[in-house]
Amino acid sequence: MKAARGFLRPCFIVSGIVAVLAAVIGWLWAGGPGAWATPAGVALAALGFAGSVAAVAYAEKLDLRLTLPMALITYTVKLAAALTALAVVKSTAPNALVPFACGIVVGAVAWLATQVVWAYKAKIPYIELGDRS
Repeated sequence: MKAARGFLRPCFIVSGIVAVLAAVIGWLWAGGPGAWATPAGVALAALGFAGSVAAVAYAEKLDLRLTLPMALITYTVKLAAALTALAVVKSTAPNALVPFACGIVVGAVAWLATQVVWAYKAKIPYIELGDRS
């Protein structure tokens, strides 16, 4: 699995670029609230995906059969965190809700698109080769 986690670096780079672009577009679109809320949504999406990768990798170290349950658990936790963050933004800065939600969607699309491109280009063996000593 270690070789298959090489997508983290490009995903974070793309997320950073998208967050900067989202800040500019958010500022032009919704002013001050858009300037902070849109990149905050991108960051929430990126951190959610990275947290899932870390949790599933840890579960794999314990037992390979735990990876699917851990992926489902992290998916549930990510949804709950996103909904909680949306509720907090709605109650504290209602005019930032739409830019924040758009940032989450754009961040998720950017992360997943980067991961798909990386996986398409990666040379990942179908089996774990292990050490050849």
